[in-house]
Amino acid sequence: MNLLDDPWIPVRRADGSKTRIRPAEVVEQDNRVVAVSTQRPDFDGALVQFLIGLLQTVAAPADEDAWYEWLEHPPSVAQLESLFAPVRHAFQLDGDGPRFMQDFDPDLGGNPVEKSIDTMLIDAPAEKALKDGTDLFQKRERIQGLCPSCAATALLTLMINAPSGGQGHRTSLRGGGPLTTLVVPDEPGGSLWSLLWWNILEQPDFLPPSPMGMGTEVDWFPWLSVTRTSEQGQVITAANAHPAVAFWATPRRIRLEIGTRTGACDLCGSTTPHLLRRYWTRPYGMNCTDWLHPLSPYYANKGTWLPVHPQPGGLGYRHWLSLTIGKADASRPANVVTSAYERKQHKEELRLWSFGYDMDNMKARCWYEARMPLMALSDFDQRQLLSSLAEKLVEAATVAKDTLVSSLKKAWSSDKQKHGGDMTFITSSFWSRTEQSFYDLIHQFATALQKQPEFPNQVDLEIRERWLEVIAREAMNLFDVWATSGAMEFENPKRIANAYNNLIKTLFGSIIREKKLGLASKTKTKGATKTRSQP
Repeated sequence: MNLLDDPWIPVRRADGSKTRIRPAEVVEQDNRVVAVSTQRPDFDGALVQFLIGLLQTVAAPADEDAWYEWLEHPPSVAQLESLFAPVRHAFQLDGDGPRFMQDFDPDLGGNPVEKSIDTMLIDAPAEKALKDGTDLFQKRERIQGLCPSCAATALLTLMINAPSGGQGHRTSLRGGGPLTTLVVPDEPGGSLWSLLWWNILEQPDFLPPSPMGMGTEVDWFPWLSVTRTSEQGQVITAANAHPAVAFWATPRRIRLEIGTRTGACDLCGSTTPHLLRRYWTRPYGMNCTDWLHPLSPYYANKGTWLPVHPQPGGLGYRHWLSLTIGKADASRPANVVTSAYERKQHKEELRLWSFGYDMDNMKARCWYEARMPLMALSDFDQRQLLSSLAEKLVEAATVAKDTLVSSLKKAWSSDKQKHGGDMTFITSSFWSRTEQSFYDLIHQFATALQKQPEFPNQVDLEIRERWLEVIAREAMNLFDVWATSGAMEFENPKRIANAYNNLIKTLFGSIIREKKLGLASKTKTKGATKTRSQP
């Protein structure tokens, strides 16, 4: 099976039908392809990155004009096939020669370990879970055989997201379970090609001047030559490897065992004469550090830029600023996001698609996805004004959320009891209830900046006042819902009233209004002296 020649990528077309295509067929205009469509969200994300990586490696536009040309007039299937042809030998999944994302040595250097095929899936129960019998939700032996298409996707997904797996089992180039952020055009119907092309960098941005130059396929695809292992702590950095390695790094040493048995794939249900049931592996694959992957945001840590990883609680507007605009010396969005802002000619409404695993070492706790708006501000100074406002709004909301949580704890239990339960359901509800208002207000400010570039003072003040109303209202509503949610005989009306007054004092006091939102003080704010004698 060759991943450039054979139809193996599951997609959905404009009429809703599902089929499998070759990579070059993403540009078909008759019943166009609108999305990758597998059985798993991590597979969807991995395949989109596969297609982006392929285009970025062999079809990067020479300049902005060339990029716009293919956005408005996509190439033909034949054109893409011509570009892919020189590297087709790098995408062979089986055979005696080099194999896609598999170890160059068929024997992996000797003494490989046999693994069942399901352990390539990141959410499969780990060995400790199997030993302790704690595989309650992800059951063992659910997946006993995969078709070549699903096996190739599982291999790709593991290499992109590889978590820690014990001594010598390297994480992905971006660490275990990185966050990926892609630019998505917000257009009716959409197309997969448009999504892919918005996440392609022009050659000067992708290939800065370096001793590597343009390179060849051996520089791009690590599996075409002897594996650069890491037994002695060897590392591969952006300074000593080609930029394309960011898409094609192979931290795990794996060799698939192509089956000769006919059977049904336990993931997609298709029947294949080559059902894969196991693979072979060894530790100490590529150990990649100090990379800036073009599809991931980064944060600063002691002078080093580290990739962002999803955390418990999911993705929401509190992350919007760092993922879309960034903060000087603290966070930076993915290169493709910055590039999208700087393309001044575009008229499309854009969104940000963020996704990734929340990993606890080897354990996948959750898969998170979110879609957020990208404001069409090509001017850097305007983006900084928007950034400043967004930061104020999030900081104010964070204080309101923290006060809500502490007030509910006081309502539920005395200081001596020290309520210490998990309050995630409260915080998640608060963020969810205020999210749409945040985006509406940010969009209002961005629109005002486009009409009045110097600075729309009145709109800015109105937005901050409106935001205070939103977060105060939702915090009070959530308090009302949860403060008296327990059994009546255990409620303490006086304690609840005191907790409510504490919430009101902070919501309408100087901390949020003046310090966080920068609004003028009020001698008497409506509701600030409101008290509650009973719940």
